[in-house]
Amino acid sequence: MAANNVLSLRDLQDHDVERCGGKAASLGKLLRMGATVPPGFCILAEALDETLASNDLHAPIAEIAANLNFEDFGAVEKSTGVIREMIANAAIPRSLSDEIGERYRELVTQDNCYVAVRSSVAVRDSGISSFPGMMDTYHYVRGEEEVIAKVLQCWASLWSSRAAYLRHHKGISHDQGIIAPIIQLMVSPETAGVLFTANPVTKDKGEVIIESNWGLGESVVSGRSMNDYFVLDKASLEIRKKKIANKTLMFVMDGGRGGGRIEVPVPNERSTLPTLSDVQLAELGAVGKTIEDHYGFCVDIEWAYQGPQLFILQARKVRELSN
Repeated sequence: MAANNVLSLRDLQDHDVERCGGKAASLGKLLRMGATVPPGFCILAEALDETLASNDLHAPIAEIAANLNFEDFGAVEKSTGVIREMIANAAIPRSLSDEIGERYRELVTQDNCYVAVRSSVAVRDSGISSFPGMMDTYHYVRGEEEVIAKVLQCWASLWSSRAAYLRHHKGISHDQGIIAPIIQLMVSPETAGVLFTANPVTKDKGEVIIESNWGLGESVVSGRSMNDYFVLDKASLEIRKKKIANKTLMFVMDGGRGGGRIEVPVPNERSTLPTLSDVQLAELGAVGKTIEDHYGFCVDIEWAYQGPQLFILQARKVRELSN
């Protein structure tokens, strides 16, 4: 297997989107513009094709996919579950597993041996480069064997029942979907969330909307928590509105298992404290405007603060403005 099936995020270009998916291509763009993005690498789409071929899985998967009955949700869940199990139990070719192991060892440090394994997707020959929330992401992954296992599970999530239904609904052939796992050094944030450089509800492009919570941003993105809510004037970055929520839950590392994330209650003393200072709000607003200017459209950004350092985890077009 060619070593160029694994590329540093920094080496990805916009035209690689059908090999690396929209998220990875965007991370490459962010890195090239100088944004602070956790370092990492991407396993390109060809790697899954080659893994399926080496395990003789293309034909059985195609047969199951051809016989999916989307009028029967239970049957779809059962059939896609069979495909997911096939992929999750496949053997990754030795050359690829060696390359992933080498890249992982280069990425981690003595102080931080954890990575996140994230999904990056696209649809061949379509211009579609994201399916937000459809594929799986794994936090606080440690060790080469666990990384390999999560890569396989990440690939398998291409066949979640939700993803299969979405492809069916949009008239996308199942073999058009690609998934390219991203492995990034793990950020352990004090606070994290999302930012929109236009109001996704009112469509006002003169506002910056920020939502945040303690811990990992998963609680904000998934809608599982009550979040702090801020509105900034985009031109001046003055704060127009602050709504500090009574935050009840957050996601952090599962210390009991030594990895993975876990949902825990927000400590009482922090539940009604603001998760962002005015200085941080101004920094977020300024960074959001810079990314919007570079991309040429209003952006939806996932971000995290680890100590004083702001990390950008993702940037994409505000979907609500496209509808």
